Amino acid sequence: MKKPKMPPLPDTDFWRAYQGPFSGVLKWSDVDALWAWLADNNQGWFAFDPNTAAPDTPLDADDFATFLQGAVELVNTRRERSMSGAIYLDDANKPTLIKIFDPVNMGSACSISGVRVMPRWILSRMKPDDLPKPAPVLKPRFFGRLAGRL
Repeated sequence: MKKPKMPPLPDTDFWRAYQGPFSGVLKWSDVDALWAWLADNNQGWFAFDPNTAAPDTPLDADDFATFLQGAVELVNTRRERSMSGAIYLDDANKPTLIKIFDPVNMGSACSISGVRVMPRWILSRMKPDDLPKPAPVLKPRFFGRLAGRL
């Protein structure tokens, strides 16, 4: 069976960086160290939900602290597991692009199903670009559905 083809991401600096190499933050102690590092390096971050419009400005310190608390709470919903696997960094020592997935709805991060699973949030030092809206799924009309069952 042929896998469905995923549409390409936009050809912009941001989305090319998004598709670059990333490493997962697996150990909970490393997740905690990342949260602490982010709290200390809280300036100049864009927080982006790929399902909404990209922000025009980075978060200020107060908004970043609020965002970070929400991210910690989300990732910690699976704290009982031996490893996290919900966070990916472009640079393990000094990240500039961070993918934070919903640990409950991650799907297949390697897109083995043919469906691209987007992170819940993307933290970036680079201004993000909007994702184009997906093409609407056309449903067959009544007779098309009926004919498909024959």
